[in-house]
Amino acid sequence: MSLGISVREKVPGKGWRYQRIEEKRGVKTSSRKAPFYIRRNGNWHTLSAQTFADAQAERDEIEGGKNAVLGSDRTTLKSAVAQFLEMKKRKNESTVQNYTYILNEFLEKTPAKFVDEFNDQKNGRRIFDEFISVLEEGGAAPKTIANKVMVVVFMLREAGVEKPFRMTKDLLPTVEEEVAEPYTEEELKKIFAAIDDDREYTAFMFFLVTACREKEVAFAQWDDLVMIDGKPHFRVQSKAGFTTKNHKKRDVQINQELVDLLTAHRKTVKGSEWIFPNQDGTPEGHFLRKFKKICFKAGLNCGKCKTTRIEGRYTKVEVEKSCATYSEGCEWHYLHRLRKTRATFWHEHGVSLRTIQTWLAHESLETTQKYLGIQKPKETERVVAKPMF
Repeated sequence: MSLGISVREKVPGKGWRYQRIEEKRGVKTSSRKAPFYIRRNGNWHTLSAQTFADAQAERDEIEGGKNAVLGSDRTTLKSAVAQFLEMKKRKNESTVQNYTYILNEFLEKTPAKFVDEFNDQKNGRRIFDEFISVLEEGGAAPKTIANKVMVVVFMLREAGVEKPFRMTKDLLPTVEEEVAEPYTEEELKKIFAAIDDDREYTAFMFFLVTACREKEVAFAQWDDLVMIDGKPHFRVQSKAGFTTKNHKKRDVQINQELVDLLTAHRKTVKGSEWIFPNQDGTPEGHFLRKFKKICFKAGLNCGKCKTTRIEGRYTKVEVEKSCATYSEGCEWHYLHRLRKTRATFWHEHGVSLRTIQTWLAHESLETTQKYLGIQKPKETERVVAKPMF
């Protein structure tokens, strides 16, 4: 019996699943789109074919021994990288550029003698060890190294390598736990003063007041705004095209300032079910890029971050940029900082940890505690000066 050809589809309530395509007379398959997959020796392998007919031919060649999937000494890492990048083309341009840069760097720094040895766990570890050592010698930070290695791991997993993350065990440098650094009141004033667009002002105020994650805001609908016990709340829940983390629904209380902003904002997006639609009428997907530009305009970039970008319309060139001049390059500014800022605000103003945990949708209280920043001297001065008896 031939190996079945499958595609990955999102099944309501179950997430992404491999769905086998029927290959029998009368079943139309010409409309099926790549990527296609086969399951061989217990592992899923991505085919390079872009049409179903070509996928059948490729499958037949693999079964007949005329072609090989990754893990055979006849398939190179280079072809696996090319296949992975082709599959990711549907993602946004900056993500694809980032993947391309990291994986090309990986290929360049992998010794030729190791290129076809990922089917062996021991040799796989040697390849990762070599890559990590080169990154460390180049001065890369532990977090940067970990991020680059994980991109390689994702690529190998898609190519059918069995449990590639195990190859990195004990090799990755220790990444120190990120300290919660909430924005100060002064910084928040600068950020929101730098926003000229009323829609963006409302969107980032929504981020700040609800402490929601990026996709939770992107997929927010007007029907998610509800009244509970006479108080306005935003209901975070799964819907078509979006599943909440841990598949949980929660209600986050919001303030009157945000209600007023949303009331005015709704008049500008008449007819849309989404609170923050983009120009195409679909959920906005560039909040982070916009937020970084606003922080740059507010003069809050640290000026020390270095970012490598691939530029050029016809001739692609790697360019290193500093966040002192590159508006999207400062690692100090990210949407989760607004989430941590709100969590710290709630905590300092008497909201219980258990309530904050619920509003943030954390599984454990320990995770919530990591979101709370250290109070500044201005806030602690009165407490420290007060006699204890």
